[in-house]
Amino acid sequence: MKLYLGYPESCTENENFKIKDLFLKEINVSYDSIPVEIKKKLLSLLDSLKEKDYIFIDNIHYDASDILEFALFGIKNKKIEHIILPGYTYGKPTFIIRETLKAISNNVKNNINIYYDFNLFPDETLVINIGYRKTSVSIGGRFLSVINIGEFNFIDVFGNYLFNRFLKEKGISNANLRKTGKRGEYLDRLRAIGARILLKRCNKIILEDENYTRTVNKEEIKLALSILTGQTNFGEFVVNITDLSSAIVSILYNYEETEKQKPSIKNIAIIGRIAHLYQEPVERIFGLQPEIIIPRKLLNRPISNLRSRITFQKIETKYNTNTKSYLDLDIQINVGKKENFKFKDYLFTLRKYFRNRDIKGVKIIEILTETNLNNDERETFINELLTMGRITSFKDTEMLPYIDYIISALSKIDIPEHLFPEVENYIKKVAFRWSLPLKTRMNIIYFCYKHKDILKDREWFKVLLPLTITWIRDKKISEGERQFIRTATGIK
Repeated sequence: MKLYLGYPESCTENENFKIKDLFLKEINVSYDSIPVEIKKKLLSLLDSLKEKDYIFIDNIHYDASDILEFALFGIKNKKIEHIILPGYTYGKPTFIIRETLKAISNNVKNNINIYYDFNLFPDETLVINIGYRKTSVSIGGRFLSVINIGEFNFIDVFGNYLFNRFLKEKGISNANLRKTGKRGEYLDRLRAIGARILLKRCNKIILEDENYTRTVNKEEIKLALSILTGQTNFGEFVVNITDLSSAIVSILYNYEETEKQKPSIKNIAIIGRIAHLYQEPVERIFGLQPEIIIPRKLLNRPISNLRSRITFQKIETKYNTNTKSYLDLDIQINVGKKENFKFKDYLFTLRKYFRNRDIKGVKIIEILTETNLNNDERETFINELLTMGRITSFKDTEMLPYIDYIISALSKIDIPEHLFPEVENYIKKVAFRWSLPLKTRMNIIYFCYKHKDILKDREWFKVLLPLTITWIRDKKISEGERQFIRTATGIK
């Protein structure tokens, strides 16, 4: 018999089952009766098989391995010949799984065959397996990495965003909800609704007691999940590994550095209940349409790749609030006396610096931003900023400072009405790049605050503000910075 142990479902050739359900059935405890934190731990069992005293139910402590053992009692009399595991269980969890099966079954041989998802796919195939809190990545049988992003993170971020958007649209504060004891209730309800939306079970939010109903479309989901999916493309400079895209691109760079060649990828397989949410960023990076693989199909796949030695890295996505902001660059240039100011001379100098990819050009942007320009000069300057914005990219590290200064300038200058659509498009383009330095992000939020009356009906604007509050919740920023963002977004 073949057995696949994964999240959320495991399976044999004859049946599907969930580890948590089998465990709770064995100890005669209802899933609805246990606290949320216990539920989360049961769901993340495969990520935590090494943990001792993992959960406490009915005055009994259970190690994570105990839970697995209880759950697998139901197959103890079946002859297990092959076990297939997700890549993210590689290492000690594999040993624990093997020993657990040996402990419960006389039919399990000491030399039981254990394979991983990455053993089942041929060369030139990228395999991504999504667990509860982890995602594994492999190429052609080479296990490359485990990323600390999983299904839980998507549901948590999306649910929290829905909650913050509800607060903004209803004009309710967190403080008032806490006083009435409804904050936790609404947050849990919106997380549950968010999970159903992400799993394609519904597309509406309904809170009847608050007279709040709206439909969620695909574009909103895509923007709201940008914190996790990211916008990094292969070839771009990875400032911070903050999301799925930057993690995958970083993995590719490490592969290229180690193997001295670019990885050859012709097929992509994604395994997991939320595989469809990974499709867009993966397809964008590789230019290939991924195939979603259900666990049962893994049981029928032959062994394609076996390697005697595997090295891999764990990637912890983390936003560094101390990321260098180019807005504080101390650049000394000779600009002459202010009374001799000539806009055309400054513009010519800016173009020269920019064309030569000289960082000194950002100082000219700063000077022109702080200068009281006439209408024609201001319009010309804005057009120049937009032209530079279209040229600059995250692939050229020498041009990154210009991105920060362009955003800063556009957030401070008074924008003529006829140029506003172009400026808005540029801000929208960079607004969902969550790896930008904090100061740059605050300038984006200030732009939104300054022009909120014009932007109030834009869907991207409606998503960005509550999503920013979701983004800052786990960031180590000062109370002043946090208060500025909350004030500018209008969510308290």
